[in-house]
Amino acid sequence: MSVYTHLTHTEIEQILSGYDLGHLISFKGIESGVENTNYFLDVEKDGVRQRYVLTLFEYQPASALPFFIDYTDELKTHGLPVPNPVRDKKGHALQSVKDKPTLIVQCFPGEHPDHKKLSLDQCEQIGEMLGKIHLAGMNSTLHQENHRGVSWLNDQKERLVPLLSQDDSLCMAQQWNNISTSLQTFSDLPTGLIHGDLFHNNVLFDGGKISAVIDFYQACSDWLVYDLAVTVNDWCLEEGLELSSQKQNALIDAYTKIRPLTHEEKTAWPVMLRLAAFRFWVSRLITFIHPESQMDDKHQESLIRAFLDPDEFKNMLILRSNQHVLK
Repeated sequence: MSVYTHLTHTEIEQILSGYDLGHLISFKGIESGVENTNYFLDVEKDGVRQRYVLTLFEYQPASALPFFIDYTDELKTHGLPVPNPVRDKKGHALQSVKDKPTLIVQCFPGEHPDHKKLSLDQCEQIGEMLGKIHLAGMNSTLHQENHRGVSWLNDQKERLVPLLSQDDSLCMAQQWNNISTSLQTFSDLPTGLIHGDLFHNNVLFDGGKISAVIDFYQACSDWLVYDLAVTVNDWCLEEGLELSSQKQNALIDAYTKIRPLTHEEKTAWPVMLRLAAFRFWVSRLITFIHPESQMDDKHQESLIRAFLDPDEFKNMLILRSNQHVLK
């Protein structure tokens, strides 16, 4: 189970004493976490039960979190279903528990969609939702550098190439050279705040409709069409990692009804799909095989149990070399 910082019932009660949420009924560690510790908290107030998620950030510094708090607050004011952090009795969202930055957010109803059975309707819904997220972010005064953007990818490429097999090293070097060269031809791609990680397991559906978009901890300022490519690469797959043209068209059509794409974005589409695949190939490699820094044995063991195959995105990257510009 991916719980690196263990808390007792008494310790969680002490945390909740600073809030006006009610008293703790039960708690449970969340197994699906990879980088952070997460607990479900079941709380009762005035006879009404409510579930919250307590997150302890194992590696992210406290200084990085105010942006995410402010960003989800802004999205909430736009009527979007996002889990903005709960404030304590003093109005503070960010806490410190066992020297770890900590947030509590409301738990939304619903389930993650089945990745193997994503429907056209679900693709349309996420396309529309992403358009609304981008539209809200374009008008925001907030800014957050993409710490896993082009510069970081270039640095990681230099670090990883000597560590990989000969075939993978050659693939990575050639693909990055092609991607970075292509990116230099675009100078006017719209930017704004993006989710950065809008995979199916960061969305909940309840009654056939999106009930929440969660996990904004990769959010940053970057190209909007890149975020669209990240989403399409996950939501629109067929067997063998090819893209379903029907699902891609459904998602993009729904998105463009909210925010139309520019001519340059349509032209950049093939390289954005490859950039998105390259980014997650690299991040999986460094998370599960070649970490940037050493981590404790317990954390490393949990990562191995939660292993996600980097080759999935390497193969996707190769397949995306035959994509065409959008019409």
